[in-house]
Amino acid sequence: MKRIWSETLTVLALAFLAAFSWPAFVTEIDPQTQKNLDYVQWISWIAFAVDLLIGLIAADKKIKFLTHHPLEVITVLLPFLRPLRLLRVISFGTLVIQKVAVGRQFAITLKVFLASILLAYIAAVQITITERGVEGSNIKNFGDGLWWAITTVTTVGYGDRFPTTSTGRLLAVCLMLVGISLMGVITASVAAWFVKMSQDESPNSNEH
Repeated sequence: MKRIWSETLTVLALAFLAAFSWPAFVTEIDPQTQKNLDYVQWISWIAFAVDLLIGLIAADKKIKFLTHHPLEVITVLLPFLRPLRLLRVISFGTLVIQKVAVGRQFAITLKVFLASILLAYIAAVQITITERGVEGSNIKNFGDGLWWAITTVTTVGYGDRFPTTSTGRLLAVCLMLVGISLMGVITASVAAWFVKMSQDESPNSNEH
């Protein structure tokens, strides 16, 4: 039952991302479609709220449980803080990665890499929705937003695409900070892998 519920949360998180992404690919959305997209997002939020509540009730040390599940807590609380919607989207999106169980040490690098891609995608969607209709903006479609997000999360920053609104700049700051951290983890993991290869080969080389 627990596995089914976990898989349900994963599906709902993906459904949330799809509903959130839709406006970035469609310029005009009719009212009924917008209502359906809102329903999907709220159903997803309710499911994660129930999951957090169940875990909190079952936990012996409730404060400790909350401190050990910050993403779940943020996901549930931020929908009520409309100006912080951007942070809710980022935290909700990362739950997709958190809910998928992969391996052990390899899984850490893989999850970090996938998290980087996911964050870049979410940022591309958000920046496209935010900047597309603004006069003087140079991000007019999802392709522009995706290019900006990738160059920002990898800390390359070509500067040919950049946000002009306050929300867009806030997103850029968040993405740069997270991107630096994620790229640092990936770089350290790859370096550790090369060091391990070198250590594994050294006894063989000594024998010759």
